[in-house]
Amino acid sequence: MNNIKLHSISRVKVNLYLHVIGKRKDGYHNLDSLVAFPNIGDKIEIYPSKNINLTITGRLKKELPTKENLILKASKLFKNNKNGADIHLNKNIPISAGLGGGSSNAAVVLKLLSKLWNVPLPSIQDIVLLGADIPVCMDWRLQRMQGIGDNTSFISSQGHLWILLLNNGDKTPTNLIFKELSPNNFSDVINIPKFNDTRSLIKFLKSTRNDLEKVTIKNFPSIKILLDHFEMTSGCLISRMSGSGSTCFGLYEKKSEAVKAKNFLLQKFPKSWIKVAKILS
Repeated sequence: MNNIKLHSISRVKVNLYLHVIGKRKDGYHNLDSLVAFPNIGDKIEIYPSKNINLTITGRLKKELPTKENLILKASKLFKNNKNGADIHLNKNIPISAGLGGGSSNAAVVLKLLSKLWNVPLPSIQDIVLLGADIPVCMDWRLQRMQGIGDNTSFISSQGHLWILLLNNGDKTPTNLIFKELSPNNFSDVINIPKFNDTRSLIKFLKSTRNDLEKVTIKNFPSIKILLDHFEMTSGCLISRMSGSGSTCFGLYEKKSEAVKAKNFLLQKFPKSWIKVAKILS
């Protein structure tokens, strides 16, 4: 029993577009977003144990609490559960960076604990109350996320794309960004067409935006500098901020273009976290 180990990567969540449809009476915002999950992320290992224990390693271990971590809160969603687990998180994804790192961590732990203990996953209602981004992180296929995050649907796509992600160290608290949103920043509901190839996807994305971008740039002007530098790279089909920031991305048709852009941006922002990955295959 003690030799059992379950492990998984915890992929980043990227909002290819993010529209805010309106604010609800309960304070939440209704969103509409196309979400992709590049093969980049933290690493999580789980072992059987008598109690629930969390250890954090990696370059960002000092920036995360072990007692109030979303992972521990997720483990408590298994009601009337008397099982234990040693959970090891290797944290390397930037925090407060618009990549859904904490939500992705929680989603992976939920799936691994369900498998380890051979028990059903908690209800989607309980999961979304823990974190609005967690339901969409339960599956890494291209998805449309609506409502507060509880309404997800899979989107089929053809072709291939490469993504270049860059975070230069800014932290953009989600609560702050949403607090400063006004109805002038909101969008109407749109229809997503069928994507027959990469060109049709990019054409659609160019008709969308990230409604949080303007407010984020107002508070963190450095984000605009990052986006301007993405536009300087050859082959960049579109550049945008993910989520509430501070990570920005560019989309490229060829891996070689993404790698060349990475080298260019690394010269401009030498201390940045920067990664290249495929998002469509």
